[in-house]
Amino acid sequence: MAIFKCKMCGGTLEINNNETVAVCEYCGTKQTLPKLDDERKANLYDRANHFRRNNEFDKAMGIYEQILNDDNTDAESYWSIVLCRYGIEYVEDPRTHKRIPTVNRAQYTSIFADEDYKSAIQYADGNQKEIYEAEAKAIDEIQKGILEISQKEEPFDVFICYKETDANGRRTPDSVLATELYHELTRDGFKVFFSRITLEDKLGEEYEPYIFAALNSAKVMVVLGTKPEHFNAVWVKNEWSRYLALIKNGAKKMLVPAYKDMDPYDLPEEFSHLQAQDMSKLGFMQDLVRGISKIISSAEPKTEAKETVVVNNVNTNIAPLLKRAFMFLEDGDFARADEFCEQVLNLEPECAEAYLGKLMSELKVCRQEDLGKLNYNFTENANYQKAFRFADNKLKSQLDEYVILCNEIIEEKRKDSILDEAKSHMTANEISSYESAINILETICGWKDADEQITICKKNIEKIKEQEENERLEREQRLEIARKEAEHRAKRNKRIAITITPIICAIIAFIIVLNTIIIPSGKYKDAIALMDAGNLDDSYTIFRALGDFKDSAYIADNIRLLKAKEQLKNISVGDYITFGEYEQDNDISNGLEDIEWLVLDVKDGKALVISKYALDCMPYSTNNFNVTWATSTIRSWLNNDFIDSAFSVDEQGMIPTVTVPGDKNPEYNTRPGDSTQDKMFLLSISEVNKYLSTNFAKQCEPTAYTVSCGAMKNSNGNCWWWLRSPGASRDYAASVDYFGHVAEQGDFVDFEYNSVRPAMWIEFEK
Repeated sequence: MAIFKCKMCGGTLEINNNETVAVCEYCGTKQTLPKLDDERKANLYDRANHFRRNNEFDKAMGIYEQILNDDNTDAESYWSIVLCRYGIEYVEDPRTHKRIPTVNRAQYTSIFADEDYKSAIQYADGNQKEIYEAEAKAIDEIQKGILEISQKEEPFDVFICYKETDANGRRTPDSVLATELYHELTRDGFKVFFSRITLEDKLGEEYEPYIFAALNSAKVMVVLGTKPEHFNAVWVKNEWSRYLALIKNGAKKMLVPAYKDMDPYDLPEEFSHLQAQDMSKLGFMQDLVRGISKIISSAEPKTEAKETVVVNNVNTNIAPLLKRAFMFLEDGDFARADEFCEQVLNLEPECAEAYLGKLMSELKVCRQEDLGKLNYNFTENANYQKAFRFADNKLKSQLDEYVILCNEIIEEKRKDSILDEAKSHMTANEISSYESAINILETICGWKDADEQITICKKNIEKIKEQEENERLEREQRLEIARKEAEHRAKRNKRIAITITPIICAIIAFIIVLNTIIIPSGKYKDAIALMDAGNLDDSYTIFRALGDFKDSAYIADNIRLLKAKEQLKNISVGDYITFGEYEQDNDISNGLEDIEWLVLDVKDGKALVISKYALDCMPYSTNNFNVTWATSTIRSWLNNDFIDSAFSVDEQGMIPTVTVPGDKNPEYNTRPGDSTQDKMFLLSISEVNKYLSTNFAKQCEPTAYTVSCGAMKNSNGNCWWWLRSPGASRDYAASVDYFGHVAEQGDFVDFEYNSVRPAMWIEFEK
């Protein structure tokens, strides 16, 4: 009797050698069996089926083909190859508890036309054939549904392939990089397949139609990762291997591998013929987006004659109006040029040249080619985006060239500023200054005289080291001379020392008294005088610096409280106030820094405020199951550790306890749990959209201390920060990303790299 693993659930089947069909006692599935006539073949089947059940279809297919090399009449191997080709995964139906097929690798070809399916039918016995045909019919129906949905999808330009979560279910750094790339590409007008957003409103079993549509329509796939195992993760590899197969079969597409913090030689072997991109290089994101623009532009079909006819035949008045607009531009009459462009757009709303004219008017550019001489990026301009959107390939190419020229000017200025900064470090004749200059210069190697300056720095470092060594030798010589003189004086001074010792002790005691009592007392008196004179700012600075001397800390707290109350007298929405203190500059030697708060609402003698900067970094909850705001770690931290460390007792008395409602997630309708009674809290999704209505207003920078605690920040200096609303489920919490977008799906609650922006109400006298 042979042992065989169930193809559906992996349970053990005990079968006779002559059986070709069996029923699994664990999942109840009736299934076909291979011809297990030797141990080697049985082991190959066991291994291949293991890979197929784990959705590693390419690995499994290779083993099935190996079996067919030994026996090309094995029907089960042909059928298993079909299952791999169509990415068949058997899942349990929650209603019937039966195993049903799902298609993870849809094809345009019907399963009934598949050559391996035909071979399986040819070599199958009667019982096997019946099961093959029934399963093929079910798979064909599923595939038809997938194709029907996918054909309704608009074509994609770019497919971003990456690993969303790690083995612990936490969001990967790959996901953060992919999010940034997604926003860069969509901002440039590309339609991008990005699973985190594109599939966020789809159930898992509904993903394939959209993945299939995107794989077949996207002209470029970017596969990005920070670890070799992420590139080879099952579903990541499933996507890029399918895309490579399309390229191999003649599709005009391009795959771009992008890596960070790893050796490029550890990329999958299948990428060895491709040009991989290093994401850690300066300007990587802009270079990648520019390259994708060129690829997609070159892949677009040539402009057909009918496109020109459509533009020219809409209205015969357009050409003269455009001509006059560009004549006004040449004369520098930008207002009149804009007026004539508006007249053109009234006649033809999709006229790229009119939007180009409006762009030039806005930027005060007289000639079109002068767009390439600007020293700033204008791709965010709405007129540019419309001009590019409606332009023919020739104009798009010209606009691309202008952007490239501008970026080169920007890059030149950036490098010049780096060079100037490095040279400023070289004015101090210190090794650390020259080393800082070298580190800066190495980022622009080859630019102007950067390499020469590096050589100069290294020579100066050697000179300083040589000088320091000479000085060290001289000191040692002087010390040796002094030591010998000291030995001669030792006997003579022995008796004198007995007399002098009490005097020295008295001097030391005086110095201690001077530094701990006399000088602080003088500063204390100065601070009192300043306070009496109404100069609270300077007196507060001195009292804080005195620390625990007498009642300095107490007075400093009271001055801070008094200043806060003064600010609150004429407070209005949009103001910034200081209240409380917290470590922010990551330099504990200078004490805590005053916290700045943005006023969001004022009513009934209370002001709703949120911290201007993200003040700390931590997970929403260390417990990652069924989490709500009421049970979260971050709520406990805010209302205990944070409030006690940031505010004096009197300041805490001005922070009322309020009802914090458990707002639902408006996108996923996730239940938020019970309302709470808190002093400190985070904003919810509805509150952040109400009080910070634009994406720009929602963007937030972390403090230096927050970054030191592990907070993520992008090249613009912004961070992700938590909201209190639940995400797509209670294992997620909503957040705000680098660009001010509210991420309703959220992050895993135990994700460690999001920042915290506390919010609270402050009571004040009306």
